Amino acid sequence: MTVVLPDRDTIVSTVDGIVVVGSARTGPQAVRAVLDHRPDVLVLDPHDAGMNTIRDVVRAAPDTAVLVLSALDDDTSIRAAVKAGARGYLVKGTEKACIVPAIRGMADGEVIFGAGIASRIGDLLTRTDELTTRESRILELLRDGLSTTAIARDLRLAPKTVRNNLSSVYTKLGVSGRTEAIAATGGDQAGGDQTGRARS
Repeated sequence: MTVVLPDRDTIVSTVDGIVVVGSARTGPQAVRAVLDHRPDVLVLDPHDAGMNTIRDVVRAAPDTAVLVLSALDDDTSIRAAVKAGARGYLVKGTEKACIVPAIRGMADGEVIFGAGIASRIGDLLTRTDELTTRESRILELLRDGLSTTAIARDLRLAPKTVRNNLSSVYTKLGVSGRTEAIAATGGDQAGGDQTGRARS
């Protein structure tokens, strides 16, 4: 598992199984590091890198999950980060014991929000018009009962890309998995994986 961290950040530099392949503080540095190393997870602070960096990274490297580590926990900041494509949001000061599992989970396709944020995310983002064109298409295929593998084959995408997009869909809909996503958008479960978990 590989990760790019904010400049001079040593949060996970000595954790077994997590390899720090780069560091970046500014937006351009973050985008360049992601393009150079294609990490599983990018950890950044929008205060330094800018909110647009999240969108740029998601567009350029959809297989890289973006974890925001910010001093801000207001609704506007969280909503903006998630709408830009972040799949995780932790507040600075979060203990290392929580950050490491968050990075591991996001690398595995999960959506991660810190304490006090997870309970609010459903109220912050519940509209399907916030989905990207690709996310909307994947949701449509999901409602048709296709599995993650089948969706990847149909759209000619890597399964990991589909999993990352599904995680973003779940976040924006304020649900925990595919069964809830289908129910929230007025569909019926026709088949495929019915785990209902945030990973796919």
